[in-house]
Formats: sequence, structure tokens, C-alpha cells
Amino acid sequence: MSEPVVTASALLVNESGQVLFGLRADWKKAWPGHWDAIGGRVEPDETPDDAMGREVHEEAGVMPTEFLWLDCVPERRPDVYGDALHHVYAVTAWTGGVPESVCDEHTEIGWFAPEELDALTNLADIDYVRLAGVATRQRQAVSGG
Repeated sequence: MSEPVVTASALLVNESGQVLFGLRADWKKAWPGHWDAIGGRVEPDETPDDAMGREVHEEAGVMPTEFLWLDCVPERRPDVYGDALHHVYAVTAWTGGVPESVCDEHTEIGWFAPEELDALTNLADIDYVRLAGVATRQRQAVSGG
């Protein structure tokens, strides 16, 4: 049995308490056409923290400066997409301006309030609803709001 793929992704939270998600391109092997956190695979020489920063920079053009690990979530469809463990982070500050899609991984990116995620029929993982709420509360805690 092979080891699960390890990924790292970020829930970037803006000042309004909205969380950034990307709509995965149709050519992606895992979860095409689904809203997903910004992130990707952890390379053999990386920690999950390092991979999260690299992936956010590659996909959204910004660099996380304040973040907190939230959870490690197992792939909910290993029968379809393979066995994986997803490290999810709350990112409450970054440099580089406003995040934007800077590669072809996503057909669009969008900001969502945590309660809006429940209404998405194409969310890559239902755990994002819970984790987005935690990330938003973390942003409020660090900003004093």
C-alpha cells in the first residue's frame, strides 16, 4: 500500500471575514470544477508550512506572513482521487497586494463568507464550511475585532 499524498492549502481571510477559494480548472485530475482552498502537494523536501506558502504564492500571487495550522483532513473520496491528507491553514495576513489568480490552476477565484459555503453544490470538501468559520474567528482574534 502506498503512502497518501500530502497537501497543504490556505484559507486566506480578508478584512471583511470572507475566505478565498479557487474554482478548479476542468483539466485538474482531482476535484475538477469544484471550489477548493488555494494549495497543492507538499514536495519531498518541504514542510507543510513551506508548501502552503509556495502554493499560495504560485496560485494567488501573494505570500502568507501570518498563518495558523487548523487541521489535517483525509481525502473524502479516496476511491476516486486517491488517498491523501490535506493540511489546512488559516492565513490572516500576507504581502504582495490583493490575491488574484496568477496561474491556470483555477478558472476563477472568489471570496465567500463562511455561511455562503453551505450553499455551494460544488465545494471540494464539506470540512471547508467548518474550517472557514474557524479561520474567520482566527482573523478576528488577531485583528482585535
